[in-house]
Amino acid sequence: MNKRNKIISFSGIAVILVILIVYFLFSKQPVCKQVEILISGEEKDLIIDRENIKTIIFTEYKDLIGRSFNTIDLSKIEYILQAHPSVKNAEVYKKMNGYLVVKLDSRIPIVRVMPVSGNDFYIDREGNLFPVSKIGSSRVMVANGNIRFKYDNSLKTIGKDTTVSKSVKEIFLIAQNISEDEFMKAQIEQIYRTGKNEYELIPTVGNHIVLLGDIFNYKKKISYLKHFYLHVINKVGWRTYDYISLKYKNQIVCRKSNT
Repeated sequence: MNKRNKIISFSGIAVILVILIVYFLFSKQPVCKQVEILISGEEKDLIIDRENIKTIIFTEYKDLIGRSFNTIDLSKIEYILQAHPSVKNAEVYKKMNGYLVVKLDSRIPIVRVMPVSGNDFYIDREGNLFPVSKIGSSRVMVANGNIRFKYDNSLKTIGKDTTVSKSVKEIFLIAQNISEDEFMKAQIEQIYRTGKNEYELIPTVGNHIVLLGDIFNYKKKISYLKHFYLHVINKVGWRTYDYISLKYKNQIVCRKSNT
């Protein structure tokens, strides 16, 4: 066999080998070996966690592990996940190692609002109202009392949706200010709207009530409260007072506890 024929022969063998390798790779259908879940945001602030997400996915695909990727509708999984109120966006894709990757951009609630009539709902950091869900919950501040707003379970944005009531807007402002400060976020567990349309803050520690008054100058009032907590309450004790009023300009009025 001359040199030219040898080259042709080797080239033919190489082409056959390439065809066989490609056939082997593509004829063997990749299967799902594991689900990898990535969620934006701090775990403690999330409504929906990894177990919640797995519950949603495996309800739709009970036999997901070991199933061929060709029989898994990734767009459908994205659609189902995005139907959850706390999910802003979902991206689902497969990896060569057999992992089904789920990436979620989650809404981070700062307060759960409980109106006098109507459904409970969350407000997130951007001022979006979204419904609570049977799958997942979050331990955040609670707002209740004289809140007049009938929530219809749809996504609404404060500042854009004219149907959002004044009381809900005010609660958002107060909750937003508190949640932006890690110290104050840890101190306040409840916002209460009184029959006089004033606001009371209920602390996590201690047996006192804080009267914030109306929404006017709320940022300064909350900053005064933080200063009072750090420099007074820490010294005299958290059970010294049962009532703290910030209602009047540049004043902190306290009433001592009898206990």
